[in-house]
Amino acid sequence: MNFSLAREIYGLNGWCVDSQSLPSLMSILKNIQSGVALEIPETKYNAVYCYDIKSKETRLISDTWELRNDNDFDGIGVINLNGVITKGGGASSYGTKDISRMMLRMSNDNRIKGFVLRVDSGGGASNAVGLLSDTINEVKKTKPVYTLVEKGGYMASAAYGIGSAGNKIFAEDGMSVIGSVGTMIAFEGKKANTTDKNGVKNIVLYATKSTEKNKAFEEALNNDDYSLIINEILDPVNENFINTILQNRPQLKGTDFDNGHTEFAKNSIGKFIDGIASFDEVVEMVLTDSKNYSSTNTIINQNSKSSKKMNRQELQQNHPELVNSILQEGVQAERERVNSWLVYQSADPEAVSQGIESGATISASQREKFLVKMNSKNLLQGLQNDSSKPLATNESKVEKEKEESEEEKEIKQAFAFKL
Repeated sequence: MNFSLAREIYGLNGWCVDSQSLPSLMSILKNIQSGVALEIPETKYNAVYCYDIKSKETRLISDTWELRNDNDFDGIGVINLNGVITKGGGASSYGTKDISRMMLRMSNDNRIKGFVLRVDSGGGASNAVGLLSDTINEVKKTKPVYTLVEKGGYMASAAYGIGSAGNKIFAEDGMSVIGSVGTMIAFEGKKANTTDKNGVKNIVLYATKSTEKNKAFEEALNNDDYSLIINEILDPVNENFINTILQNRPQLKGTDFDNGHTEFAKNSIGKFIDGIASFDEVVEMVLTDSKNYSSTNTIINQNSKSSKKMNRQELQQNHPELVNSILQEGVQAERERVNSWLVYQSADPEAVSQGIESGATISASQREKFLVKMNSKNLLQGLQNDSSKPLATNESKVEKEKEESEEEKEIKQAFAFKL
């Protein structure tokens, strides 16, 4: 292990890691400190791959020189973020410096149409988040980057900080764990100038003028005073971490995302993530989005030459596919927002109606209120054994589908007007 990585892991750094992963990481570190040999995986964690769209073959890219050839293919860069996140890499894992370097170079290859950040990680070092997050935002200027949480996986803390930079975020199933946005620190030590049972003395001395050197560390170990570490280390690092996520995903503003809790993916749609999708579905989204990038760049280049702004009619005439794609995306986003409210229609119809009309996304606290009401109603319903179930007929089904069709037309017309 090189010095920079050792300093990153064992130093007094803020860590953004979820409570499920922390015990495992601490156990591994204790084994290493005790001299237990570290198992080196055949393939490093946090590795970069190239996914060939036509053959559907995935090839490990240990360095970008492996793409320096004349092979004709259309590919997707896949960042398999599945290990502890550190800035510097090691024998078993790539760091965000390595990933950023390869990602930037791959983005300059015309055969790479976009990227999928495939995540199953509980987080890691706080100083590793900003580097890869900034890289993703830079790559997004020319090519789409989508985030996908693996089935049954984690995207917590530092991993969410990085994943939030993607154009959109999806999970492969509803039981993936998302969130844990917060910062913690863990360290071991001995009270200064004490002798342990084996007679080994631990002495800590400071120069006369070094009155503030390691003061926070000493106060925590010697006096059980943790306020300096919280106020001077954890809180500033945590605020920077939270601000990074808000810049990447502004729709989280005003929610309780920053209190360190986690949610199942199925409960965090419209908040931490954008939906549930498979890897193949996300690849198709990246490909579609990459065409929109090309169209958008063409429009920008035309405008920069003529300095004439295109109105709605000109945009529709010259780029109908782009306009239709934007319209469909807006319709889908509005449908998902409305449906997230309608799920709780039976709990409080009036509140749901007001929420839909407000144009706001349903909050976690509002969901909890609805769930309480729904549970109460379900309990009462269960006691009323003599109540009959409503009869569903083919006529009512046809009428419902007709109403949904009319509603969809109204949403599309509204977005077309705004565009």
